[in-house]
Amino acid sequence: MNRVVVTADGPYCCTGSLELRSADGQVLATPAETRLCRCGLSRDKPWCDGSHTLAGLAREILHADTVEQSSAAGLLRIRTRRDGPLKLDGPCEVRAEDGTILMRGNETALCRCGRSGRKPFCDGTHRHTGFAAP
Repeated sequence: MNRVVVTADGPYCCTGSLELRSADGQVLATPAETRLCRCGLSRDKPWCDGSHTLAGLAREILHADTVEQSSAAGLLRIRTRRDGPLKLDGPCEVRAEDGTILMRGNETALCRCGRSGRKPFCDGTHRHTGFAAP
């Protein structure tokens, strides 16, 4: 099962059969494990560069989304959206660091501007904050 773990005050830790793509569709990497920025501060987007540690981000309340029962295997495509979220397509499970399942299914969008009111899920806030990511 592909898994995205939302670490407390840190990055998304992604494991499984992954394909990371840029907003224009270019394959950036096909790792079995990677850490992606969710605070919006990394200078190496979409990857985490540790900038969240310097910003002193506070603990966040995480919100659950639809949980389907599907646990199918397969490729998880993670595509960046220009100045927007990480779009996940394919079987995956999103969990909090304590193991709480926040979402299980085949499609969702994860916040990467750091300001969503539905963290870790995108709520469109990036459109109003000036978030910029290639």
